[in-house]
Parts: sequence; structure tokens; C-alpha cells
Amino acid sequence: MIALSRNHFLVLGLTYALAIIYASLMLGPDGMHYVRLEPTEALRRFLAIRYVAHDADQRPDWIANLLLLVPLGYLTRAALQGAGGRSNATVDTGLALIVCVLFVLAVKFAQLYVPPRTVTLNYVTAQVIGATLGIALVPVFRVAIRPRLVAMRDRGDGLQILLGIYTAWLILYFLLPFDFTLSVTELRDRLAELPAMLLAVPGRGHAAAFRALLVVADIVSTIPVGMFLATSDRRQSLKVQLGRGVALMITVEGLTWFVISATPFAVALIFRTAGIALGLLFMEWIKGKDLRKRHYTFSRFMPAAILVYALFATAAEGLFSGGWIPVREALDTLDMRQLIPLWPDYIVSKAEASRSLVEHAVLFAPIGVMVWVRRGFWSSGARVSAVLAFGLSLAAEIGRGLKPGLRPDFTDPIIAAVAAGIAFKAMPLLWRLFEQEATMWSPVDQYVASLPPGSAVKSGAAVPPAYRA
Repeated sequence: MIALSRNHFLVLGLTYALAIIYASLMLGPDGMHYVRLEPTEALRRFLAIRYVAHDADQRPDWIANLLLLVPLGYLTRAALQGAGGRSNATVDTGLALIVCVLFVLAVKFAQLYVPPRTVTLNYVTAQVIGATLGIALVPVFRVAIRPRLVAMRDRGDGLQILLGIYTAWLILYFLLPFDFTLSVTELRDRLAELPAMLLAVPGRGHAAAFRALLVVADIVSTIPVGMFLATSDRRQSLKVQLGRGVALMITVEGLTWFVISATPFAVALIFRTAGIALGLLFMEWIKGKDLRKRHYTFSRFMPAAILVYALFATAAEGLFSGGWIPVREALDTLDMRQLIPLWPDYIVSKAEASRSLVEHAVLFAPIGVMVWVRRGFWSSGARVSAVLAFGLSLAAEIGRGLKPGLRPDFTDPIIAAVAAGIAFKAMPLLWRLFEQEATMWSPVDQYVASLPPGSAVKSGAAVPPAYRA
């Protein structure tokens, strides 16, 4: 496990706090909109904030505010661990909670100077709860989770850890924005809508190419889930592992039925199960293989693969549908607020903004993967990956500006560059973990695992050619 020092947590916490301050104060309908207030008037308004009754449609935003402060609570508690030579967990927890509450109140007070930001007890409460949850996660992780992860790593299950984290993240992503039904009326309304939603097709109303991309994305997103199932119980048959995957996807799909803002699709079970099957087959294929020898083979196809993927990313950005508008018209209609970093994410819900950020990062991270496969273990290419992803994303955003009905987001190229650079840096470790997984299965292991239960194998028995690397 990567061990982070208190200073690391401090830097991460400060960076995250600055990001919250920027999103809370600098972003607005017209960007930064400062309105001068007398301190006494501001204090009077702040003390007068009240709880406001919200309908169910406001619940996703409330939950997003709660989740927003979970990382800050965690980082603050971790940064204060043992500060000043102390070793009192209760004191550390109390200090972290005080720091987070003061931060929340300070940001909410500052928002009075930048209308039309809404300051209510609803969101103060949500953020304090989120920070408290983050603080509580620190001892839970260190006592109950980290030792188990370290033990798994020491016995060679590093790949299982990463794939398990991805699987958990994907399940949470499917359930965004977590606005579950909380009343009989909401449940009844939701159940009334289910038949139509289950029979719907993802991307209805969009071009066929876009709908095809949604299918590909659904399949690709669950391939690592299949890999995780394969590594979590290596001796189970492919059929049993696939059955576990189907059960998992049915459970997740069933949970989305109770998420008001989510749209369950029955056909998604087919696509996601296909992705799990591909992941299982891939892990079956690498058993006993020398992946280092196959690296050169893969690298030869990467230039063509990058070009094909560039076309895929271009299609995903919506540039293969509809007509074009003249450059002069596009410049005349360009909203200068779109040049403000993250401003397009302000005008949508926090759940939509989170989805957009994650989806764009995931869309361009494979650029870094492919550059690394092309260049190999001993090369530097994070900068090349970042520049390539930035250029491709920037070209796509410019193209979106020339498309009727599409809106460019000039923050996306930065996200693309960071994602591709991080992916390149992560690939050596990831590749080694796959190599380790492959070598866990010798040809004899594969042959023995393929035999019916109870079969006896003589020592030194010949291994059939089909099981040789």
C-alpha cells in the first residue's frame, strides 16, 4: 500500500479546500459576482439563515453537498493525526471536526457576498454531515480496511485490490445521485414509471452512432468487473464466475429502480453482462502467458489504435451528427463564460457535473495507456500523453462550438490531459500486476483446474499443448 505522510494529506486537503472555495465563490451565472455588504449586515443575514423545505427534486443537490465534504473531512483528520507529537485520537477527531465546521461556515458566510448563491441550513447541515463521515472513515480505514489490503498485497493480490476498488466505484457511479425513494408516495410514483423505463433504449432521440457508443461504453465499463470476479476466486469455473457477475448486475439494476433520478434499462443487463464475460475471458486468456513477450506485439498496433480511438472519442463528443455552422456565427454566439474554468459545470446539477468530469477523464485516459504500450517500461511519455489528449480534446471542443445545439467546455481539455498523464504513469504498476496474475497460473495449474472434481493427477504428468504458454 502507498503510505502517505501527514504533509501529503495536508497538501491534498488544502488543494481540495481551494477547489471548494473556487467552485463556491468564483462560479456563478456571470462568473465572479461580488456585491459589497457591510460586515454587520452580512452577519445579520448569516444569523438569519433558516431551514427551507425542499421537494424530492432538490434531494440530489443536497446529497451532492454532503458528498462534497467527505474527502475534506478525511484529509483533514489524516493531516491532524498525531500533530504536535500528540497521539490522542479523540483530540485529533475533535480538532478535525472543528476545522471542517469553521470552513463550512466561513464559505457559506462568504457566499452572502456573491449572490445569487443560496445559503440555507439545509446545505450547511449536509456539508457538516459529509465532513463528519469523512472524519469517521479515517479510523475505520486504518483499523479495519488497510491491514486487510496490506495482507492481500503481500500475498500477491494487488490486482484484485485495484479491480475491487474500480468495481465498487462503478456500482456507486451507477447509483448516482443516490436520491433513493424515501416515502410510499415516491415509491408508488417510481414503480408506475418502471415498465416504460425498463423497455426504453438508452440514447433514444439521438443519432444511431451515439446510441452505439452508449452500448460500447456500457460493455467496456464492466470489463474490469469481470476481471475482478476472476481474481477474487481463481479456482471457480468460468460459468460460476459469470453467474456471480449476472447476479451483481441484476442487484445493481434493481437498486437503480429506487433512485429517483436514475433510469434503469433492462437491455443494459445484456450489455453489462457481455462486458463481464469479456473480462472473464481476458483473465482466462492471460493464464500462464508471458505478457512481457507479448508487449512488443501489442505495441506494433498502437499507432493505428490511437487513430481509431481518436475517431471514437470524436464520435463520443457528438461531432459525427448534424450539420455545421459558419465560424463567424460560432464566434458571435460564443458565450465568454464558457472560458471560465468549470463554469459549464456550475449551470448543471452537481451530479451531472460529476458525471461529466468522470466521463471525460475516462474517455481520454486510454490515450495514456496506448502511448505507454507503444513506448514501453523504460520510456517517459506522460507529457506526450497529456499533450496528445489535450490537443484531441481541444479540437473536439472547438468542433462542438461549430455544431448547432452543442456547447463547448474548455475545461475538458485540461481534464483530458491530466487523465492521460496519470494513466501513463500508472501503467507500469498495472502491467506488472497483470504479469504477476498471469504467472500465478502455470500450465500445470491450468490443466489441474480443468479436470473434473476428484480427479487424481500423477506427479510429472504431461501437460496437453492447449495449456502451454
